[in-house]
Amino acid sequence: MDGISGAIDCIAAISTPVAQGGVSMIRISGEDALTVAERVFVPKYPVTDIKQMGGYTAAYGEIVRGGQKLDDGILTVYLQPHSYTGENVAEITCHGGILVTRRVLNACIEAGARPAQAGEFTKRALLNGKLSLTGAEAVIDIINAESDGFIAAAKAQRDGALHRRTERLCEKIKATAEEITAWIDYPDEAEDETEIVTADWAAAAKEICADVDGLLDSFESGKVLRDGITAAIVGKPNAGKSTLMNLLSGTDTSIVTDIEGTTRDIVEETVNVGDIRLRLADCAGLRETGNEVEKIGVEKMMARLETARLIIAVFDGSRPLSEEDKRLIGLIAGKTVLPIINKSDLEEKLDIAYVTARLGEPLTMSAKHGEGLQQLESAITELCGIKHLDPAEGFIANDRQRDCVLRAKNHTDAAYNALSAGMTVDAAGAELEAALSCLYELDGREAGEEIIDGVFKRFCVGK
Repeated sequence: MDGISGAIDCIAAISTPVAQGGVSMIRISGEDALTVAERVFVPKYPVTDIKQMGGYTAAYGEIVRGGQKLDDGILTVYLQPHSYTGENVAEITCHGGILVTRRVLNACIEAGARPAQAGEFTKRALLNGKLSLTGAEAVIDIINAESDGFIAAAKAQRDGALHRRTERLCEKIKATAEEITAWIDYPDEAEDETEIVTADWAAAAKEICADVDGLLDSFESGKVLRDGITAAIVGKPNAGKSTLMNLLSGTDTSIVTDIEGTTRDIVEETVNVGDIRLRLADCAGLRETGNEVEKIGVEKMMARLETARLIIAVFDGSRPLSEEDKRLIGLIAGKTVLPIINKSDLEEKLDIAYVTARLGEPLTMSAKHGEGLQQLESAITELCGIKHLDPAEGFIANDRQRDCVLRAKNHTDAAYNALSAGMTVDAAGAELEAALSCLYELDGREAGEEIIDGVFKRFCVGK
């Protein structure tokens, strides 16, 4: 590497999964990225000189190391500042074998790049102003997303939805804080209007508090989208729990027979229902039994009732309410419950009014025939609190962000209390400034190196 200058700023990493596949891609970023690329890639078509390549162009050629051909490949060039990182970027695509991919990476390192750290490409995008910190966090959420709803929400976050929402809130806080500062600096000019301006500031602070509360409230909906929720399907034997489980999972996860007590243990499956991931458990039917194995299954079901965020209670609409049904209703009343009257294809004999009075309006469906599935998805979305979540408005997506907003809330509440109680405005101004600092930390403008490093530890190498 003697004689290679400036290349310390260049980083390189494999940016596709390190596994056998059709193709692999090695990304190089830094001021001298194209110089490194020239040392390992010989273009053949449509150009024969990398220096002739403009941004967002590609060339076919040979990948070499020490004069020896390693592979055929494609070089794609992105010129600063119009690249992911905001720097010059070269991406070399080769065949997807693990050995050849590692050899191409080693060739890039020998040519002057250094191995990238976890998330370093995205970190450079942050430092070069291509992303806010919340936008950078959304990148890892896109990578880890396991539902259509959350990937759409994460894309909105990456494109600046939360940053824009935070910026609007910051502008409101700044405007009020600056007015207070001006009044403190020139009190004689507004001495006769003290009560009026204080009342105006109190009203502005109240509105700010409401905005902060709204932002904080978005955390739970975002958490549901990201992590999903635990849900339990419960009911007496032969109510149709396992049939419903199979309908939601799209597979024969649970055994279905007409024999009571078929499900004796908890059958678990992760399924996507609309925009929500459900960690779903098909529990043993609730009934008195002398079978020791079935008793254990019922005990596990009782324990799951205590931990499940959503309980899907299935009742057989073709049979009158039994004592087991009523006992179950008593156990789950007051929890987040979606009551389902199953077997709508058969004659209705169940006392629906009894269920409605204790658990709320039930959903009538036929799990066997798949009737009512769309209504079921809508009901689950409503109960989980994401029906009215608009990803384009931005939302709090993780605990770090929530902590920033919680601290901002404490300061804005204190500012409002000071202004509404007629206390000196100096204290209110200081609290608003502190709230502003918390929100600047949220999107990275005042985030320390330790906080930023903590965010990028969640990333894989190559992104």
